[in-house]
Amino acid sequence: MSQAKPESDLATAKTTALLYVVDDEPMVGDVVQAILKMGGYETVFFQDPTVAFKTLSEANPKPTLLLTDFQMPQMTGRELILRCKKAHPALKTILYSGNVQEDTVAFYPARPDRFLRKPFSPKTLIDLVQAVLSE
Repeated sequence: MSQAKPESDLATAKTTALLYVVDDEPMVGDVVQAILKMGGYETVFFQDPTVAFKTLSEANPKPTLLLTDFQMPQMTGRELILRCKKAHPALKTILYSGNVQEDTVAFYPARPDRFLRKPFSPKTLIDLVQAVLSE
């Protein structure tokens, strides 16, 4: 007999999910982080993907979800996802980009759970995060 989750369980799941946001553009990262915080999520922002990977590798508890920009000078979002998934296979991922199309990402060996095209609205971001976390 399955029952729908009470609202309190959903709220608890939302506040216990730790999200990493990785973007070499601090302004974009700050906006994404602010939207997620308004949505009730705990976030940590990284401007350098190598620092994000090192932190994830050593973190306890590990993040639930990684949101990363595609184009960054130190390491692409695709490479970051590949490395992070090796270190933490249960990690959910969202890759966002303003200059790469979703069909390009389909050919990568380590695909993100979802792809988000920039620019995106706060509601689109929150809805997508909720969808990925509930899978």
